[in-house]
Amino acid sequence: MHLQCPRCRSPLHLHQASKGHYCDNKHHFDPAPEGYLDLIPGKKNPKDSDSRALMRAKRHFLEQGHMQPLVDAMASLLAPLGERELIQLECGEGYYCRALAERLPGWRFAGVDLAKNAIFAASKAQPEGSFVIADPARAPLQPGQAQLLLVNDLRVKTEQLCDWLAPGGYLLHLQPGPRHQWQLRISLNPVSMEHPLSWPALAGLDPLAQQRCQFSLTLDQKLRGFVLETSRLGWRADAEQRHQFIQQGPDELEQDLLLTLWQKPL
Repeated sequence: MHLQCPRCRSPLHLHQASKGHYCDNKHHFDPAPEGYLDLIPGKKNPKDSDSRALMRAKRHFLEQGHMQPLVDAMASLLAPLGERELIQLECGEGYYCRALAERLPGWRFAGVDLAKNAIFAASKAQPEGSFVIADPARAPLQPGQAQLLLVNDLRVKTEQLCDWLAPGGYLLHLQPGPRHQWQLRISLNPVSMEHPLSWPALAGLDPLAQQRCQFSLTLDQKLRGFVLETSRLGWRADAEQRHQFIQQGPDELEQDLLLTLWQKPL
């Protein structure tokens, strides 16, 4: 991962002996004992991190294989590209980097996230990866160097993504489809209407492939509570709606994700 200094935007160089990074303006960034790099020096905002309990719950949910169909869909799009480095923006605790590493031998994986505890967990679980604490929407990536970016519904301008990508580099873009978490949506708003299927259009990039990944999760009370805690839809629920969904909600929850693969022109 080609990084730039968060203070002066000069390219960062790797110091082989210490594994730290420095720029020509003598700004230095030492790695944590776990190997990750903190490019937001100073005190962290607690709101940028999940609680320890919620992060454990997320990791347990993912490691149980609930999102396996999505991992398989991503791997099927990426495998024909050949070995390269994948950088996931907003990587969380690194589950998708680890899962894809099992399916894409020879690839290198890196991730950027604001949450210190998530990056700590990602680096500890995948020490061969490269993980950085930074704002994913303003990632400290050198322009024109990224071989492949993985972006999951992150609000970042297309122009910025194009700027980070190397000529001929790839972007795998994920976003919710019209049926995503439909049962939760209508539980909270019974008059919800399904929107027409709409694939993204990203100016400056050439579309290569698209795939709609649809599957269902089997829910019990515990998983319904987890969905409410982690879904943007669930954050809007009031106390009565939360109780109703957890106690008497659906037994299945649709997942509908749109995957599009793009390439930056040479």
